[in-house]
Amino acid sequence: MLDYDEAGPMRHDDPSTWPEVVYEPLGKITLRGSLAELWSYREVAWSFGMRKIRTRYKQAAFGFLWAVVQPLAFLALFMGFLGSGRNGPGSYAAGTFAALVAWQFVNSAIAGAGSSLVNEAGLLRKVFFPRECVVLGGVGSFLPDLLINLVLLIGFGWVFDARYSWNLLLVVPILVMVVGITTAFSIPLSALAVYYRDFLYALPFIAQVWFFGSPIAYSIDRVDTKWRGFYAVVNPLVGPMVALRRIVARGAGPDWGLLGLSTASFLVLLGIGYRWFKSLEREFAEVV
Repeated sequence: MLDYDEAGPMRHDDPSTWPEVVYEPLGKITLRGSLAELWSYREVAWSFGMRKIRTRYKQAAFGFLWAVVQPLAFLALFMGFLGSGRNGPGSYAAGTFAALVAWQFVNSAIAGAGSSLVNEAGLLRKVFFPRECVVLGGVGSFLPDLLINLVLLIGFGWVFDARYSWNLLLVVPILVMVVGITTAFSIPLSALAVYYRDFLYALPFIAQVWFFGSPIAYSIDRVDTKWRGFYAVVNPLVGPMVALRRIVARGAGPDWGLLGLSTASFLVLLGIGYRWFKSLEREFAEVV
């Protein structure tokens, strides 16, 4: 759909065509007001996400097929190095592949969303919209990849002796929680990248530390029982990762205690990080 102003045609789904508007938010910033404003600009977040998806695959000959090739490559590696995983209950291959499905999304989305504000510097200087729309669009642009991974996990899990049970239905809400955790981290990380560009170079290292600090390649059984609760609070990914491993590898339900602690931890992080982000928002255009 096209609208016209004095500068020419404007596409609602293309932020680069939006008119130049200077807007200075006034008054006290409240969480309720910020969320209401974000909801009113939800189409902007959608536009950023769709544009990032198109840009990411625009120059690729196989386009969206790369979203299929990458998880299939992981699948082939597991088949080659871990075998079918038919070693009794609790297949290591099945549990680890399930955790990697979630981790691939976390790693890609944080890397993309972390630099999203810096990459959209031109728009931040001339157009007003809630700045978190850029971050949410960056995280959301990797949702198709996550869905493809989920289909592969369910469709090919039997190769690793995955245990299919009614608990498999819980994988979807657990992955929704993973998306929430990714968003909770991406929002403050993107703000840090605006003020400290060196932080962008540190993101890959942070991701590596986070990977080895999460029960992805190893089971929670390797962590002493008395420290597991603290582990889940410090690292919100612990609860979902343990749940995915248990559901897919054993056919068992999640560890609700760890999942509850991780949920509380990520909600606190999301609230604090979002408030901090909004307090810095009006300075982004000058700093970026």
